[in-house]
Amino acid sequence: MSDEAQLGASGNDLKVKAPANPVKKTKESKTISAGQTSSAVPNKKVALKKLEPDTAKLLISLRDKVNKKDLGRKIRDSEIIHLGLSLIEQHHLDAIKESTYSERDRLHMAHQDYQKVHGKLSLDQYIGKLLRGEIRVAP
Repeated sequence: MSDEAQLGASGNDLKVKAPANPVKKTKESKTISAGQTSSAVPNKKVALKKLEPDTAKLLISLRDKVNKKDLGRKIRDSEIIHLGLSLIEQHHLDAIKESTYSERDRLHMAHQDYQKVHGKLSLDQYIGKLLRGEIRVAP
C-alpha cells in the first residue's frame, strides 16, 4: 500500500503516496582527460579543451547560422571545428608559432644560429659584437 493509490474516506478522494526513498536516474558523467581513450570508443583519443568566451561565441554563431535550414539534421560543433582545423596550413602554424616568441627568444635564436656557423661564443660576447656593428642580423 505504500506505493499504491488509496481512496479517501469519502471514496472520491484519490491520494498517492510517494516512495520513501525516490531513486533518481541520472547519467553518469564521464570525464576524459586529453590523451586518454574512452572505453566506449576504442582506439580513439579524445581531447577536451575549454574554449575562450570569444571563441565559444563565434562557434555558436557559426553553428546557429548553418543550422538555419528546413531539412536535414543539426550540425554539431565538432563538425565545424573539424572542418576549420582541416583548413589550417603550415604557414598558419608558422605564423602562430612566430607570434609566441618574445624579443629575448629571438635574440637567443639568432645567437644559436650564429654559433652554428661561427662556433662557440658567449651571449655577452655576441651582444657586444651586435652593438659594435660587427654582426648584422637579418630581420
